Amino acid sequence: MKNIFYFIVTSCISTFAFWGSLGAKNPFPLYAVMFGIWALFLWGYNNRLKKEAARRFHERMFEDYMRSRHRANNRR
Repeated sequence: MKNIFYFIVTSCISTFAFWGSLGAKNPFPLYAVMFGIWALFLWGYNNRLKKEAARRFHERMFEDYMRSRHRANNRR
C-alpha cells in the first residue's frame, strides 16, 4: 500500500515538473527534478524490498529454530 502511495506522489510530481518544463526558458532544472524524484522512488523501493526480504529470512530462521526445539523436546 505504501508503494502505491509513493508511486502516485512520484507520478504527480514528475508530471507537474514535465509540464512546467514545457514552458520554461531553462527546462533542465525541472528535468533534474523529474528524473531525481524517480531515482528517489526507485532507491526507496529497492530499500523496502531488501528490508522485507531480510524480515522474511529472519522469520524463516526463527521458525526453523522453533521447529528444531520442538523436535528435540519430543525426543526426550
